[in-house]
Amino acid sequence: MRVDEVIDLLERIALVDDRVVRADEAEQEAQVTMWAAVLRDVPLQFAGEAVGRHYAESAWPVMPKDIASRWRDQVRDRLSRSTGTFEPTDHPDVDPDDRYGNGYVKALRAQRAAVAVGAAEPVGLRELLPAVGSRLGGDRTVELVPANDEFREAKQSRFPRRERPAGPPEQAVHCPVCGSSPGRPCHLPGSGRVMTGLHPSRRDVYQAAQSTNSKGDQP
Repeated sequence: MRVDEVIDLLERIALVDDRVVRADEAEQEAQVTMWAAVLRDVPLQFAGEAVGRHYAESAWPVMPKDIASRWRDQVRDRLSRSTGTFEPTDHPDVDPDDRYGNGYVKALRAQRAAVAVGAAEPVGLRELLPAVGSRLGGDRTVELVPANDEFREAKQSRFPRRERPAGPPEQAVHCPVCGSSPGRPCHLPGSGRVMTGLHPSRRDVYQAAQSTNSKGDQP
């Protein structure tokens, strides 16, 4: 903001809050100088909107730091949503492959400055990528293709599925201590932590089942 714009802003604020503008001429001059230094990068229109938002949230007199803080938040938000790139059509005289050239650096800085002050909209990654089904040029389009048998075979050959270890044979029966179902490992009843081994009672149940089965097979 220029000095004349700061004076205009203070005059608007004085209409709704007479606590802000100083009464003494010397103090007014110092106030305008300070506000102009703090708000040197803030557009006048944004400053007026920031004053309105300030009084919508606070009953305290507005200070230049309140406006500058809101401006920094907006600049940070706009730049975070931008990829920091520009389209070749917008800068036909700049080679996008010459990343270390002065022309590219100047164009990139100008683009970021325009995004920061709101003169250009931030271009995010979503805007740079073609939408699904949109035309890329010529007759080529991007389409989703469902997985087929050929894809599954190629995936299996490149990333073979690893079989899980079957575990000890005693794991095939129900555990009477922790209640684990057949095929599931034992766990500590209090904490629920999975055990590296099995409860001895489960082994007893398995051996009893094996003994019963062996007797049933006898003629």
